[in-house]
Amino acid sequence: MSYNKSMKINRKRRKNSVLPVFLLLLVALAVSLAIAGVWQAATGEAHASSAESSSSQPSSEAASSVSEPLESSSVPISQPEPETEPAFEPVQGIVPKTERIDNHYFDDAVFVGDSITTGIELYGMMENTDVLAGTGVNLLTVYTAQVVKLDDGSRITIMDGLKNKQYSKVYIMLGGNEVRDEAKEQFIKNYSRVIDDIRKLQPDATLYIQSITPVTKVNNYKMDNQRIDEFNEALLNLCLEKDAYYLNVAECMKDENGMLPDAASPADGMHFGPEYYNKWFDYLMEHTVTRSDKDHTDDSSSAIETASSTKEQDQKA
Repeated sequence: MSYNKSMKINRKRRKNSVLPVFLLLLVALAVSLAIAGVWQAATGEAHASSAESSSSQPSSEAASSVSEPLESSSVPISQPEPETEPAFEPVQGIVPKTERIDNHYFDDAVFVGDSITTGIELYGMMENTDVLAGTGVNLLTVYTAQVVKLDDGSRITIMDGLKNKQYSKVYIMLGGNEVRDEAKEQFIKNYSRVIDDIRKLQPDATLYIQSITPVTKVNNYKMDNQRIDEFNEALLNLCLEKDAYYLNVAECMKDENGMLPDAASPADGMHFGPEYYNKWFDYLMEHTVTRSDKDHTDDSSSAIETASSTKEQDQKA
């Protein structure tokens, strides 16, 4: 009896001791789960932060690599200049080919010269222009020879004729009567004086100095084209010195040998007919300067180089 009673008491006590243990296990499990949840959340944030950091780093480097050339480049990049319409800006000296003008350009022009220039009137080449010229005129007789005929029949010198009217353009072609015998230095000295005096008489005019025209290989005046070329080159240099415009009219009259063709001047090898006057005026209409360009100045070396190149081409031809 006492044994069984003791056993019942022990079982009851054992049942009462199991409940607290069970509760402790539940509490421990809950705590473990809570700790595990916190740990996973912390681990997830760390991974997310690491991933974000690693993903953002290449973008930063890429941005740095893109912007770095702009920041490190201290030399400005030259931009191409905007295209503009080509415009002729003439230099004092040789006049290059330009856009063709019509004959109204010569309404306020005058041509000064010798027997070559008289052909303008003889062949009726340009009736809207004035001509002050005479056979045998040279750089000295422009002051003395009374070759210009007035309406009343009287005659005056070319220089006096230039006093009577103001022109916008003055075309001069002289030297054909001196190139054979006169020293080049004296020729240039006399030409320089003529330019200065015409400038005083025509201060607002564009001054064109035209080259001496070529001759045929055999001619009545025993003239030599090589010597003519040398005098023309000296004329170009004078134009550069005097700020005048040089017209290389000779180039439109030369054949492949750098001479006036025999067919152009069968009579004497120097004077030519209407065909070559047309060549002459075609050349003039494609080699002009405008009033607005008149006072423009530039490096004269380009004009000298152009003339030298033209001379070399003529010699090779």
